[in-house]
Amino acid sequence: MTKFLADLDFTTDIKTPGGYQGSGSDVDSYTAGAENLISNALGVLTIIAGLSFMIYFLIGGLTWITAGGKSDKVEQAKDMMTNGAIGIIIVVVSYSIIWIIGEALGIKILEPASLINNNTFKF
Repeated sequence: MTKFLADLDFTTDIKTPGGYQGSGSDVDSYTAGAENLISNALGVLTIIAGLSFMIYFLIGGLTWITAGGKSDKVEQAKDMMTNGAIGIIIVVVSYSIIWIIGEALGIKILEPASLINNNTFKF
């Protein structure tokens, strides 16, 4: 169900960014904070990798355009663009490999909540 701005209850519908603080006496309230921290860290690192690829690839392209026919500058630009592409491919393939390993072992590695909740002691 889609909520509109007028339908929001600002005391319960809006959460603090990240939500890392545990606010109860049960284990679940504290593991939720750890899950959020891990999920947010993975998301931020993925975004940084994507932005780094775009910037590195763009700088390589600009270097190639401004090379003026100098073969060493063109090679440097090609290397920058190749290295940027290899870097983003490594990030994408690593997610795939981690997912495959998790499925083979029966562990949901990319879902930190299930890992944390299954490995913590419930009182």
